[in-house]
Amino acid sequence: MLTKIVIWGAAGHAKVVADILRQTEFDVVGFLDDTNPDRRGESFCEATVLGDANQLQKIYESGVRKAIVAFGDNMRRLAVGELLEERGFELITAIHPSAVIALDALIGPGSMVAAGAVVCPGTEIGRCGILNTAATVDHDCTIADGAHIGPGAHIAGHVQVGRCAWIGIGVTIIDRKRIGARSIVGAGAVVIEDVPDRVLVAGVPAKIIKSVKETRPTR
Repeated sequence: MLTKIVIWGAAGHAKVVADILRQTEFDVVGFLDDTNPDRRGESFCEATVLGDANQLQKIYESGVRKAIVAFGDNMRRLAVGELLEERGFELITAIHPSAVIALDALIGPGSMVAAGAVVCPGTEIGRCGILNTAATVDHDCTIADGAHIGPGAHIAGHVQVGRCAWIGIGVTIIDRKRIGARSIVGAGAVVIEDVPDRVLVAGVPAKIIKSVKETRPTR
């Protein structure tokens, strides 16, 4: 029997997560959309938008105990994951069957590993993270909570990616570098130096473009 699960999020990334779950052992009972409450009852991705956070108790009472957060805002994804756990739900990890995960790699609860991704030995990915399509993370890396590694990004060994950092599509990071918390590495950049916290870097090699504005996570 398939395990019932609810997905918080109802846009493009949620479609990808739903596809992964359906290829494993899960039955997606529906989606939550806290930014567009008028979507309640709308058909979406072979299921239904169940409403917003006000529906959590009803969903829990129906017997659904598993959940995952599936949208791009890193800080908010972490905050919503905490809310779900406070409400009694277990955050699950979604790993596509085609992903290659080393036996000793650690993938935190609420994280997603997409099709064609590779996680090498000694690497740890934190809570509510995203390792997107065909991204690779080599040996002995630490990817902190809420970080997003974009499609086709390649991270060499012993790299540290900070909390809620965003690594854009096609980025390359050489070995033993650190990407600071909340920083953004622009698409196609090549990182050959450490990146401090809360900055946007881009280019080949990557250079600091500007600071990233501090914001508070919302639920």
